[in-house]
Amino acid sequence: MLNRWKSIWQDQTYRRIVIALVFSLLLHLLLLAQFYTTLQDLNETKKVIEARLVLPQKIPKKSPSAVDTKPLAETSKTVKKPAIEPKLSSETLPEPIINDVPILPSGLVQDATEAIKPVELSPTDTQQEVEGSKGEEAELIVNPNPYQYVESEFDVYTDKETSLKNSPAGKARIVYQRLPDTEQYRIESVIQAKGLAALIIPDLLQTSDGILNSSGLQPQHYLYQFGNNKNKTFSANFDWQNKRINLQGERNQQQFDLTEGTQDLLSFMYQFMFVAPLQNMQLSITNGKKVAIYDYSFEGEEIINTKMGEIKTYHLKRSATEGEKKTELWLASEYQHVPVKIRESGKNGKVYELLIKSLKTDNAQLNPQ
Repeated sequence: MLNRWKSIWQDQTYRRIVIALVFSLLLHLLLLAQFYTTLQDLNETKKVIEARLVLPQKIPKKSPSAVDTKPLAETSKTVKKPAIEPKLSSETLPEPIINDVPILPSGLVQDATEAIKPVELSPTDTQQEVEGSKGEEAELIVNPNPYQYVESEFDVYTDKETSLKNSPAGKARIVYQRLPDTEQYRIESVIQAKGLAALIIPDLLQTSDGILNSSGLQPQHYLYQFGNNKNKTFSANFDWQNKRINLQGERNQQQFDLTEGTQDLLSFMYQFMFVAPLQNMQLSITNGKKVAIYDYSFEGEEIINTKMGEIKTYHLKRSATEGEKKTELWLASEYQHVPVKIRESGKNGKVYELLIKSLKTDNAQLNPQ
């Protein structure tokens, strides 16, 4: 046996194989020793390496009603919805500006004819919506026994602080009357300058004619005439049957839609005798040149001093932006809200005022002493 192994060792080929096996064994022993040392270090630091095999899960199908709160991934095609353009109507357009005709005459009040800017009417703008118990328009309470005749005389002042001690610059007279045995009314107003000014300043005449209906005054014709100046003469004719109003001036003639309740510069002040203030504080009014919406605010109850004595009043003021002329009314609470004081404040700070000095009505029991 020994001789056999000896003969094998002497063979060069077998000898190389044995040497290679010995070197391979030594190399593996070295690698195993190094791996063991690494495992010891991991054990000392308590580090664990964990590998798991995760199998793909089946994704459940969503029902059509399911709502996905996660955003969808972007696709190669993006569909954009077209923007919806708002529909334009006459209600969305800004309303044009118009000029106004003063209650007081120019000359006497100097620049009382300066422009203020009420808003031109459209057919739907003059209908005031008042919320009722079911969202319906509230019904106005109309005075069943208004005066049949009212005669008012005023002093006209141009002072910023009106006082009974001041000398008036002019005078005014307004007469309201229901024509006998008819359902028609007439209002006539005349304003005149005093002293030397009366020689150069013409009278301002205003008239309003119409009928009486269940809502009060319904004007049919209005006239504004400043002396014989045709450029300062305007008129309005109300065609209630066809719902149109015709405005006539020296240079032009216009026609507008006529809305229910429209008044003129005279009739609107005496309409409060039928429909008390605070019921309707937005009024559609024509001055013979244009038709405009006037918004009034209630300034409170006041007692004013007059040549008749103290009078309890409701103070109303027309809403106006800065720079516009402001119109104020004082309505006598004990005399069916007849106007007893009218004031216009110009943008230049000047004030023009009509203050009652005498009042006569057809009801002797209510006439002031």
